[in-house]
This record gives sequence, structure tokens and C-alpha cells, in this order.
Amino acid sequence: MIPDVLREELTFFEENRSAWVKTHLGKFALIKGRNLLDTFTTLPEAYAMGVERFGPEPFLVKLIAPEDPKHTIPVLSLHLLHARLQ
Repeated sequence: MIPDVLREELTFFEENRSAWVKTHLGKFALIKGRNLLDTFTTLPEAYAMGVERFGPEPFLVKLIAPEDPKHTIPVLSLHLLHARLQ
């Protein structure tokens, strides 16, 4: 499910992902509306530029990769949340 506040940016990213993977793989995209403003080597660089340009307005910073990375939280995936130490 795409959050309403960034729906346009996320849709634009997905529409262009395959092309950007060929030219900007591993970079972080700074997107506002349907505009790729720039790409950056690090997430902090991209975020800082977004804050500088847009302040508190929403903007998207997203890693350009063939697919989104999968994140797991071991305590949840191993069902250890309610485990007791003995």
C-alpha cells in the first residue's frame, strides 16, 4: 500500500526504476512530485538536500536498486517476542 502523502513520488519512482538502475544504480534519488531532482552517493546527502530545498514539506529519498531491500527483525521472524529466559 502506498502512503497518500508520497503516492505521486513513489509511482514516479516505480515508473522509472528500470531506466535509473542502468544509469544510477546504488545512488539515492531525491524526488519531489514527478521530478527526479538529483541523485546522491549517500542517504544523508540526499536527505540534507531535501530538507534544505523543501523544509517540512514531504519529499522522497529512495535507493535506486532493481528491487527494494528486504528487512527482517529476528525477534519477530523467529517468534521470540514473548520468549522467556530461563
